[in-house]
Amino acid sequence: MKHALRALLVLTLLAPVVAADNCHDTLFIDSTAYPIPEWWCGYKIDSLDLADPATLVRLPVEMCYDSSRIYVNPDTKEALLKMTEQAQKDSVFLIVKSGYRSPAYQRRILKRRLDSGAVFDEVIKIVAPPGYSEHHTGRAVDFANNGTPFYKSKSYRWLKINAADYGFRETYPQDDSGAVRWEPWHWYLPSEKK
Repeated sequence: MKHALRALLVLTLLAPVVAADNCHDTLFIDSTAYPIPEWWCGYKIDSLDLADPATLVRLPVEMCYDSSRIYVNPDTKEALLKMTEQAQKDSVFLIVKSGYRSPAYQRRILKRRLDSGAVFDEVIKIVAPPGYSEHHTGRAVDFANNGTPFYKSKSYRWLKINAADYGFRETYPQDDSGAVRWEPWHWYLPSEKK
């Protein structure tokens, strides 16, 4: 019993150290190491949840901003089609601006911003690090705002009331923590296997 209590005490004391160590990843871009900020802790995408690009399906062009080619997971497409159909019946037109993005593409987004003179600590507040974006799963979409801030749009109000009926959730809602930036346009369809 004494040994079991001692082992429990040691594990309890080590637990925060292990959790903290697991939380601080490093991102390398052009041989420069950037520490992943603490606020991204817990958002890293499990490798089992990464989309297989061969299984992704294209959204209908009329759903896509600027007639872009946007791909998502098949379940996400099905849920989006049902949701956008109902939204249209309610005179709301949801236009998808972004779907699947590979970790390599996410890295290029960061690199492009850094190459243009942006500071990593600022960029990382608005761009998820590669490996941390729900877009890697093929289950996340960003909606277009049509010139008005998305949070003020009829689309956003409709999504807040109805998106959960189709399985979608707002991943980064407005809160007071100030950690990850509020992204009212970003909606995610969690996997049914979880």
